[in-house]
Amino acid sequence: MAGSFDYSLISRIQQANDIVDVVSEHLRLDKKGKELVGLCPFHSDHRPSLYVSPAKQIFKCFACGAGGDVLKFVQMRENLTFPQAVERLAQRAGIALDPSWEKQPSAGNEPSAETIARINRWAMQVWQQNLWHPEKGAAAREYLEQRKIAKETARQWNLGLAVDGWDDLTAKAANAKIKPALLVPAGLSVLKDTGGVYDKFRNRLMFPILDVSGRVIGFGGRTLANDPAKYMNSPSTLLFDKSRCIYGLYQARHAIVESGTAVVVEGYTDALMAHQHGIRNVVATLGTSFTEGHAHLLRRFAKRIILLFDSDTAGRAAAERALEICLSEKIDIRIAFVPEGKDPCDYILQAGPEAFKRVLDNAQDIFEYSWKRLQEQIEQSDTLRDRAEAARIFLQHVAAGITAGKIDTISRTILLSRLSSLLNVPVSRIEAELKKIIKKSEISNPDEPKNSSSVHYIIEAQREVLRALLNEPGLMAEEEGKILSELFTEPILKEIADVLLAALCDGLEPTIAQLCGHFESPQTARTIVQLYEEGQQSGHLRSRLHKALEVLREDLRIREKEAFKAAATGNNDQALRKVDEIARTQKGNPRSGILKL
Repeated sequence: MAGSFDYSLISRIQQANDIVDVVSEHLRLDKKGKELVGLCPFHSDHRPSLYVSPAKQIFKCFACGAGGDVLKFVQMRENLTFPQAVERLAQRAGIALDPSWEKQPSAGNEPSAETIARINRWAMQVWQQNLWHPEKGAAAREYLEQRKIAKETARQWNLGLAVDGWDDLTAKAANAKIKPALLVPAGLSVLKDTGGVYDKFRNRLMFPILDVSGRVIGFGGRTLANDPAKYMNSPSTLLFDKSRCIYGLYQARHAIVESGTAVVVEGYTDALMAHQHGIRNVVATLGTSFTEGHAHLLRRFAKRIILLFDSDTAGRAAAERALEICLSEKIDIRIAFVPEGKDPCDYILQAGPEAFKRVLDNAQDIFEYSWKRLQEQIEQSDTLRDRAEAARIFLQHVAAGITAGKIDTISRTILLSRLSSLLNVPVSRIEAELKKIIKKSEISNPDEPKNSSSVHYIIEAQREVLRALLNEPGLMAEEEGKILSELFTEPILKEIADVLLAALCDGLEPTIAQLCGHFESPQTARTIVQLYEEGQQSGHLRSRLHKALEVLREDLRIREKEAFKAAATGNNDQALRKVDEIARTQKGNPRSGILKL
């Protein structure tokens, strides 16, 4: 939707960031006529289909439909929110933003997300200074050497040291005029029972966790002593939720998009060591199990995810926990295990990066892995009940795969035939059980209604009006106030119409890029660019506009008549409110009024 932002500032940021320069930082563009073309980063593109217009300052992919202005490109490419994209491009252009440019009210005296991000960055810098201090950081640097983490890597990843003291960070916060109470909601300090605060992280090697926009959202700390809690993460804050955050995504995001693959490991040093050896599409799950939140975040960047586990019992158990999530996600997810019972960090140091790559190349398809696990369980089962339970779990995996569109008819037939042979049970019985599981799943999680292939003529007429106005804004004046917001009923089209009509009635003619900048949603910007391009191709916009308006005025007349009828036949509060609204707007400004019957 259109937000309450300073659009003069947003327009200035758009103008300061030429879309060709920004897109060229992410992919190669070649000149083609008046435009430039490149491989679209938003789908698997083998023939350049992303067009960038220097004159219009917009982009459009004619394969997947992605489109918008420079803000939407960065927003989609970096998986940012709209405000984060504005901040990123403001920083790129050297435009200083007032902290209150985007007001986000917070509850009570709680700091905003941006305040927490600034405090986290300050803490990261304090801990970096500790690590490279000749005396304070000596033991921590020795640990880095033992783990074979190069100094360059430590600096690139902003590693730091929380010293062995109860108030090191707290005292430095006071000196920096940061209220110690602000450190608590940031997850950096803990309240004392007797009042005051103390440092949460003590005597730990610190791993800053960045989101895709580069904000420091949290930390992980590895003990340098004998603390039973080997690793400690930040608690949940406004910015940080470990089930939805991924370590190293900021550093790996471009490599993931270029390769199409994200490799997910469990530990911080596993990810660090892979990058140190040139394998830069590796990220980590902060020492936690792979979650739905992780999958949702990664599929914005990757076409394929490889989950790399230790080959010990714990690693196998982690793979089992990840199975259900992997199967339900509409993305190619594979599983690999590090051989010889090692973790990824140790294996890459011992065997080298090429051996590590071979492990990834041999990653198993999720169904292949699930089938092998079933075979093992059937062979090891002593009772009929255990075998039936193993088969039921496998069928649940198959059902999830079918629902997610991962299993076609042929693959389904092969899997059920294999299971029939393994269990010595007729295929018909297995098929019947599978249908029960799928039906139960559909009842629990009903699919979204499927879109009709034919576009309703009323919606098409609304699109036609916008096509005309986006390409020939002067047509608005020719219609003498007959193009009204009330003609639009489709939510996304009405949203666009509200902004566009208001601008045109005020004598403004916003560019396509400026109009896109009024909306936070990439989908809305995509629709604007699509309608504009369709209008470019259609021609005869004036006559098409007239015909569309005839359809929409008739639709409005019918809707008003139905409202009056409903109000006259009963105490329909909604209808009565509608009649009152119609009566009031008919007396008001014709620019936003209702046509008289």
